[in-house]
Amino acid sequence: MGRAAVTVLALAALVASGWAFVKNGGQLHKGGKVALLEGVAAMDVELEAAANQMLQAKVAAGSFQGIELHGFHNLTVARADDYGYCLQVGYGNAARHLAGPGGLPTPGAC
Repeated sequence: MGRAAVTVLALAALVASGWAFVKNGGQLHKGGKVALLEGVAAMDVELEAAANQMLQAKVAAGSFQGIELHGFHNLTVARADDYGYCLQVGYGNAARHLAGPGGLPTPGAC
């Protein structure tokens, strides 16, 4: 009796899934598009995230000096001491930097 109930429930689930698949025009989901950041917007998000990580690390270390940031793409800690830092993403004319704490992403190198 138990196996029969499980078989009937599995068959009902399969029929419901097939019906939903056909109703959606053969697509698994309607889904939307996720806009990914590119260019300057992506660089600014990366700089701001790194700046937040610098502040959290300073609380633990007592200084910005010697803090290593891993997991950021093309990010360099150009300058760091007890009172401030300068983070840079990119190179040449495409470089952007953030001097902190409290700074905003700005065009150019540190």
